[in-house]
Amino acid sequence: MGRRAWSRRDLLKSAGTGALGLGVAVSVYQWLDQYIVGTTSTDGAVAAASVSDSETGRIDLTEHTSIKLVRGIFSRDRRESLLAREDVAFVQPDHPLTHVSAQTETGEPADQTLPWGIDRIDADVAHAEGQTGEGVDVGVIDHGIDGSHPDLEMNLADPNAEGTHESWVDCRGCDHPWSDDRGHGTHVAGTIAAEDSNGGVVGVAPDATVHALKVCGGAGGCRSSAIVEAIRHAADQGWDVINLSLGSPRESPALQAAGQYALEAGVFPVAAAGNLGRPNSVGYPAAYDEFLAVSATDIDDTIAGFSSTGPEVDIAAPGADVCSADVDGYAVHSGTSMASPHVAGAAATLLADGYSPSEARERLLETAEDLGASDTEQGAGLVDVAAALGYDSGDDGPISRPGCPSGL
Repeated sequence: MGRRAWSRRDLLKSAGTGALGLGVAVSVYQWLDQYIVGTTSTDGAVAAASVSDSETGRIDLTEHTSIKLVRGIFSRDRRESLLAREDVAFVQPDHPLTHVSAQTETGEPADQTLPWGIDRIDADVAHAEGQTGEGVDVGVIDHGIDGSHPDLEMNLADPNAEGTHESWVDCRGCDHPWSDDRGHGTHVAGTIAAEDSNGGVVGVAPDATVHALKVCGGAGGCRSSAIVEAIRHAADQGWDVINLSLGSPRESPALQAAGQYALEAGVFPVAAAGNLGRPNSVGYPAAYDEFLAVSATDIDDTIAGFSSTGPEVDIAAPGADVCSADVDGYAVHSGTSMASPHVAGAAATLLADGYSPSEARERLLETAEDLGASDTEQGAGLVDVAAALGYDSGDDGPISRPGCPSGL
């Protein structure tokens, strides 16, 4: 990972401190002054902690990278002083990322539903061949997961086992600290691994095990530092895949370091490209090479109008009008948030079949279906689970969008 030279102008621009009035509360200034310092030495970490105006948090990534992170509140002068040190790789705002889904609509009553995206990427063909992701662990870095949802409870890691789920934000009125108080994480988890049962929906890898890593609160904000900690936790637990249906237009060298940590630990990181709907707008962390960046398609095999595109896009997946599990029921959401878990589930099926993370990534890209879009829109093409596993994927006849169950 190359060193990013963050200038004084970068820091001021990223912090957004230029035009605040005198009446802004102290708490707002503290929020703006929360930063992550990336150091390459213990002395650098000690120095950063010593000049913070608050208690500091530390995230040690040195097991797989050269970086130690220190999170705290630093004044402008202290940030500039830290940047002058040779053992400080970067100083970045600990800014919030957001989940990236575009819209929601309710569903209609239905029996067992094969969502159109699962059908379109031929995950159902893989299921018929017994390829269901069994034995693979997927960390869902998001708003949490509804642990009582009938489509997920069988594939949810044991809630009573230490470290199987974690939370870095409060979840008010929830059954567990890592529960979902918004619905977004549950929807993502359903696309990855909803159980193939007699009702509800089915996911890409319906026998994979999902873990809730709650970094986003009910209001939607997700701190960079919490996401880094979640990535490290998944890697340290030895899980196989992580899905990040969240992002920001602002660079984050801390997230890039976390992605490097995950790769070195043998984790397959997948991230949503973003919903800015214009060229050269892929967000972070998806824009980093360490993550597989996923753009979104619609039922007509065109790139969804809301999808971010750019040279960083690696692969495409269904993301418009996707039916999946939701808190207390089901919902249809649109966004690259919905596309990314299709690819995370596809990765899970390959890892369960014996592929290494690097082999699985290469296989997904080389077997993706060319939709005739540009590389900056579709990357390698539409993910194809059956083709990646070596099965016939020629059943792409007319795809229809079935009704989405509306309740439990």
